[in-house]
Amino acid sequence: MTLPTPSNPGPFGHAQRKNFLFPEGFTQFNHGSFGTFPKVVEENMLGWHRKAEQDPDRWMRRGLKPALEMIRGRLGEYMNCDKDELVMVTNTTVGVNTVLRSMKFVPGDYILQLTTSYVSVDRTINYIADTNKGVGIINVPINFPMKDHEIVFRVEQAVQEHMAKKDGTRIRLAMVDWISSVPAIVHPVKALVDMLRSYGILVFVDGAHAIGQVPVDLTWLNADFFISNCHKWLYSVRGSAVLYVPKRHQHLIHPLAITGDYNNGFENEFAWNGTQDYSTLLSVEAALDFRKQYGEEAIIHYTHTLAVEGGKKIAEILGTNVMTPDDDHQVANMVNIRLPINNLEHPKIETPQYLIELMQDKYNAFAPCFKHNGAFWCRVSAQIYLEMSDFVRLAHVLKEIIDDLNAEEKA
Repeated sequence: MTLPTPSNPGPFGHAQRKNFLFPEGFTQFNHGSFGTFPKVVEENMLGWHRKAEQDPDRWMRRGLKPALEMIRGRLGEYMNCDKDELVMVTNTTVGVNTVLRSMKFVPGDYILQLTTSYVSVDRTINYIADTNKGVGIINVPINFPMKDHEIVFRVEQAVQEHMAKKDGTRIRLAMVDWISSVPAIVHPVKALVDMLRSYGILVFVDGAHAIGQVPVDLTWLNADFFISNCHKWLYSVRGSAVLYVPKRHQHLIHPLAITGDYNNGFENEFAWNGTQDYSTLLSVEAALDFRKQYGEEAIIHYTHTLAVEGGKKIAEILGTNVMTPDDDHQVANMVNIRLPINNLEHPKIETPQYLIELMQDKYNAFAPCFKHNGAFWCRVSAQIYLEMSDFVRLAHVLKEIIDDLNAEEKA
C-alpha cells in the first residue's frame, strides 16, 4: 500500500466525512476546542471497553498496565522520546495541575507565563500563588500580531528585569504555549525553551494543541515538562492526553489521585488511577493507525495549507485580514480572521453566548469568536474533512451576522 504524501494527499476533504460521525448538513469548524474522532477510533475504544467488561478482574489486574505500556510505547515513537518518560492522563488541564500541584514552591519563587495562556492554565497558576505563601506570578504581555523574535525578546526582557532586582527571589518555572488557544498562534517554542533554560528556569510546555498539528520531537525540544491532548488533533477519543516528564524530574511529580502504587515507580503511579473506564486512553492506538493509513505528513500538509489559504479567503470576503498575514509559519491548523464589527462593545457580543447560539441554531455550524488587541476575531479550524468551499460558506455566514450587527448600530 502506498501511503499519501504532501504531493499526493488524501482522499481528503468531503470524501473524509464518511469516516466521521457528523450528521448531514453539519459542518465542524471548531475542531480545536474538543476535537472529534473517526468511526474506526470509536470502534477501537468500544473494543477496549468490551474487553474490560468480559472479565473485569483479569483486565484490571493483568491486562490494563500492559495495554497502557503499549500506548506509551507508540507515543514514544511518535514523539521521539523514551516511553518511560510518558504517562497518560485525561486532558491537558489535569496534566498541568499534576505538575504544578506536585512541585514544592517556596517563598520567593515566581512562575512566569504569557498573557496568552489558556484560561485554565492561568487559573491554576493563580491557585498555586494563592495557596503557597510568598509565591508570585510574572505575566508577560503578548499581543498579536508579533514576530517570533519579538516574543522571545519580550520574555527574555521580563526574565532579565526580574533578575536585575537582586532581591533573592527566583523564577522557578515558566509556562509557555507551543500553540496558544485564543488567539491560535504557533509560538517559537524551541527558542523559548532554550532561552529560559539557559537562565536555570524550569520550562513547562503547554502543547495542548501540538500533537497532531505539528511534528513533535521531545528529545529535540528538551523541555522540562510537556503536556498534549490526544483527543484534539490526534483523533483519539476524549479525554485522552499524554504527559512527558523526563527521568531527571520524575521524583518531583505524582498523580493528583494517590493510590496504592504511591512510590512504586513513576509509570505505576500513573497507570492506576482507581476504578474507571480507561478505554478513551487506549483509543490512541487506533488514532495512530488512522494517521498512518492516511499519512502523517500528508495530513499535516493538507490541514496547514487549508488553514492558511482558507483564512485568507475568509478575510478577502469580509474585507479584513488574518492575524499573521506575513507569517504563515505561525499558523498550524487554526487561523484567526479579523471580523469587521463596528462596535466592539455591542451588548450582544459582551459574552460569547449570542454568537454561539446564533451560529449553531441558525447556520448549523460554529467557530469561536473573541476579542484580542483591540479587535474581534474568529478562530477557524482546518481539518481533513473540510475543503475550501466550507471556508467560503463560513465567510458568508460571518458576513451576514456582522452586517446585521452593524445595521443595528445604525438604526
